[in-house]
Amino acid sequence: MLVTETTTPKGIEVKPSETRSYSVSDRNFSYTAPSCEIVTFEDCILTSGSWEHGLAGIVKEDKFYHERFTKDANNFRIKSPFWASARGTFNIDVESDYFYNYQVDEAFTWFNIGQYWHWFFEDLPLIEAFREIPDIPIITNTPLQFQLDSLDFFPDIKNRLMVVESPAIVKCKKVHAVTYPAISYRGKVASWAVNFLRENLVPEEEAEFKRVYISRNDAIARNVKNEPAVIDMLVDEFDFVPFNTHKTNSMSGMPLKEKLKLFATADIIVSPTGAGLTHTHAMKPNSIVVDFNHSFEITEECGWNNIADVCDLNWHTIEAETKEIPEERPKPKNAHMEVDIDKLRQTLQYAIAERT
Repeated sequence: MLVTETTTPKGIEVKPSETRSYSVSDRNFSYTAPSCEIVTFEDCILTSGSWEHGLAGIVKEDKFYHERFTKDANNFRIKSPFWASARGTFNIDVESDYFYNYQVDEAFTWFNIGQYWHWFFEDLPLIEAFREIPDIPIITNTPLQFQLDSLDFFPDIKNRLMVVESPAIVKCKKVHAVTYPAISYRGKVASWAVNFLRENLVPEEEAEFKRVYISRNDAIARNVKNEPAVIDMLVDEFDFVPFNTHKTNSMSGMPLKEKLKLFATADIIVSPTGAGLTHTHAMKPNSIVVDFNHSFEITEECGWNNIADVCDLNWHTIEAETKEIPEERPKPKNAHMEVDIDKLRQTLQYAIAERT
């Protein structure tokens, strides 16, 4: 079937667009986060998109809609059971016996790529829109454990999930797509989405650690090459407790409620920029966060430091020295880094004194 990529029409506004402006470490950040809208399609076919559920778009007549409510990346456009290459006008297969077939009268679509930051800042806040039309099912791919953990905070939504096998074709009399409250590139997210997490993902109790270092030791990209020396300084001079440095203190398998407790209790968090900082939304106002990133990334990366502006955190970013790029993820932003320990020490001393 030949279809053409078509701009998603304007929908019913749930949250307006927002111009954001804030400063971190004497650097100014400014962007416009998009509005969140419910866009309705009738008598159409919903697909699960790529193998990773990107470009999980809607086919109506000879048009293909995905803009603003699905993730878009080159991998998604060329790695899919539905197409060989999804660009402009292309062939899409919606008839193969290989696909799982479903039919619904009315539903929301919530296919997602299952990546940590995107789930919490782009996908989970869509619950605000799902509650505008209660009682209808919400179609999604199989949730990962951290997604199920987060949905425990929203039992009304969890009970509405219609989990489908992939690759899926869903014939819909009416399907509602909800547009994202963020521009994925550089994490330019609306403040209401941060507030949604802060107000709803609330830990039941606190942990015991006040000063926490979060490693990226379990990641392929952006490892800190001199991390042992960094940790030694933080532990010896500032009484930090390291996490994610080995299996016994790994955060990848830590239940969400335990992570939220850790952040809600922490007075200071130090970490390389990355998904490990996602739950800084749970920190108390006036808490301190110090992250490190490549010099060429610092002026653009908003995915985590924008939380400081919304949650009133003292956020400080250190330029790290860029080292080698891992073969598995050959982009400059994924290069490993080395941290200037004297600069980290001085930054912490300044942040603590400034707050006092």
